[in-house]
Amino acid sequence: MPRADRRRYALADYSVELRDGGWYFGRQLDPVGQYRGPYGSTASVTLTIARYLKREIERRHGLETRPDPD
Repeated sequence: MPRADRRRYALADYSVELRDGGWYFGRQLDPVGQYRGPYGSTASVTLTIARYLKREIERRHGLETRPDPD
């Protein structure tokens, strides 16, 4: 039997694009001109997306978002 406090979240999809200046990302329905970047590596761009997803989970779950250590 599933636990009563079990929750599942469907998170937003992101698109990643390599351009001359580096890696850019945005939501799938965003115009390409609104993509964020440039990022120097795939590791950098995916870590940034992970931070956005973390904040989204915390927002939906009602948790207080704490600043990420940088």
